[in-house]
Amino acid sequence: MSSIRDRVVRIIFDVCKPQRPDLSDESKPLLQAGLDSLDYASVLMGVEEAFDVSFADDDLDRLGSINQIVEFVERCGKA
Repeated sequence: MSSIRDRVVRIIFDVCKPQRPDLSDESKPLLQAGLDSLDYASVLMGVEEAFDVSFADDDLDRLGSINQIVEFVERCGKA
């Protein structure tokens, strides 16, 4: 079974096809790693669907990086 982090990275790469953002620093905001705002919104929707979680508007400011998304899913998800 793949880890939450692996699944989140896979979602990001699927959204960003054919270009792959630089995800070498998982604490770096995704919008600085090569995603645009539409990619970012699509990633969050994909994460919500994959892990059966919902992001409130208040959460969005705290979900900028892979690490932050993984921590949220670990805390609130049904992975």
